[in-house]
Amino acid sequence: MPRRSAPFHLLEALHLFGLTHLDPVLLAALADEQPLLLIAPHGTAKSELLNRLAGALGLEHRHYNASLIAFDDLLGFPVPNAARTGLDYLPTPGNLWDAESVFLDELSRCRPEHQNKLFSVIHEKRIQGLALPKLRYRWSAMNPPLTGDEAEGEEVYEGSLPLDPALADRFTYVVTLPALQDLDSAVRRRIILEGGAAPAEPPDLAALIARTRRLAEVDRQARHDWAARYVDALVSPLGEARLPMSGRRAVALARSILSIAAAAAALGLDLDLEGASFLAFKWGLPQRAQGRSLPERKLRAIHLAALKATREAPDGPWALIRAEADPVRRIALGLQHHPTSVTRLDLSNLVSDAFAGLDVPRRDLLALVLGPRLLGRSCVNTPTLELLTGVLDQLRTFTEAGPHQITAGIGQVKALNARLARIARLGQGPDPALGNLLLYLLVVEQETFEPQVLIDLAGEWRAWFAPQAEGAA
Repeated sequence: MPRRSAPFHLLEALHLFGLTHLDPVLLAALADEQPLLLIAPHGTAKSELLNRLAGALGLEHRHYNASLIAFDDLLGFPVPNAARTGLDYLPTPGNLWDAESVFLDELSRCRPEHQNKLFSVIHEKRIQGLALPKLRYRWSAMNPPLTGDEAEGEEVYEGSLPLDPALADRFTYVVTLPALQDLDSAVRRRIILEGGAAPAEPPDLAALIARTRRLAEVDRQARHDWAARYVDALVSPLGEARLPMSGRRAVALARSILSIAAAAAALGLDLDLEGASFLAFKWGLPQRAQGRSLPERKLRAIHLAALKATREAPDGPWALIRAEADPVRRIALGLQHHPTSVTRLDLSNLVSDAFAGLDVPRRDLLALVLGPRLLGRSCVNTPTLELLTGVLDQLRTFTEAGPHQITAGIGQVKALNARLARIARLGQGPDPALGNLLLYLLVVEQETFEPQVLIDLAGEWRAWFAPQAEGAA
C-alpha cells in the first residue's frame, strides 16, 4: 500500500497535543463513519476534539448533553398532523433532522430510558423509528465509569455508570484519552501555550478521508481475508479472558483493521496490517465502556497469540489445539505434536493455563494423571513441572503420615460415610493412588465433590495421555 513521504500529525494540526498515537484510529473512524466513544477524565479535551473534527469537516453538527436531554430537543415539537392520524414535528434550531454529525456527551450519566432511546440513533441512524437520512457521524463521550473496584484515593465519578453491554457493543471504536499527568512535560507545556483554541486554518480533513477510503480498497479482498483469520483467532483467547466478542464486534473489528491500515498509509505512517490489527483490537473492545481493566500487557499477549495462529495453516496442529474448548484435552493434543509443532514453552503454557483454570479437585487430579507422564521427559519447563510435582509431594506427605481425623456435623455424617466407603473400595482395589488423592481432597483440602465424577474423569484423562495416544500424530 503506498504511503505519504512524511508523516502528517492530524490531531496536532487541530491543536490537540499528546494524542498523535490516536491519529490513524480517529481518521479511520471518520473514513468508515462508524460510531466512536471517547472515555477519559474531565478536562482531557474529549468535547473539544469531537467539535474540532466537526468544524474542520464543515458538518451540520449537534452537541447534546445526554444526561439532560429531552426528546423534543432531538425531534422538534410534536403536533398532530393535518389528518389527525399521527404526529408531525415542528423544527427547532437544535433538532436532529438536518444533522450530519451528532455528539452525545455524558452518555454514562444518562438515565437508562434515555439510553434506550439514543440506542437507535447510535446504531441505526434512527430516532423513534424515523430515519435520519443526513446523519453520518455518531460520537459520544463519557468519564471512566464507577465500578466499585477503584483504588483508595483514586478520583472517581460517582455519576458515571458502566454502559449497558448491548449499547457499548454498538461503538466500533472505544478510545481512552490520556490525563494531563500522563503526558510528558514538553507536551503539557504545548497544551498550555497552544491548545486553547482551534487553528485558524484547519487541515484538509475531507481530502485525508477520501485518500483513506481509496487506500482501503487496495488489495481489499486479500487483506480482508487475513483480517477475518486474525479476528477468528481472537475469539478463543478473549473468551478465556472473559472478554467475549459478539458476532457484530467481529465483523466491525475486521473492517476497522482495514480502515486503520488505510488511515495510517494516508497519514504517511509506517504501520503494516499486523500493527493496524493491534490498534483495531485495542481500541475496539466494548468492555472498556463497562469499566473493565484492559492492561496493555494482557492485550499484547492475546494479540501475539492471534498473530501466531493467523500465520499458521488453517488445518495445522495449532488450529486444532485452539479450537478445542477443554484445556486438559489441549494438553493431550499438544503432547501429540511435541516437539515438531509444539515447543517446550508452548506445552508449558498449555499445562499452566489448564492448571490455573481448574477447580481444586480437578487441578489435583491433573497433577496425579499428568505429572508422572512428564517426569524425566524435558517437555515442559521447571516452573510448570513444579506445579504438578508440588501437588504430588503434598499427596505423598499425606499418605505417609498415618491415620487422619475428619470432623463433620450430624447432618453430614451419612453422606460423608458413603463417600469414604466408595473411596476406601477404590484405594484397596484397582487404583490406590486415586483413592489416596480423593481422601486427601476430603480430609486436607476439605473439598466437596462427587467421587464417581472424578473417578470417571481420571479414566478419561488417562486415555488421553496414554503413550499410544500421545504418539498418534
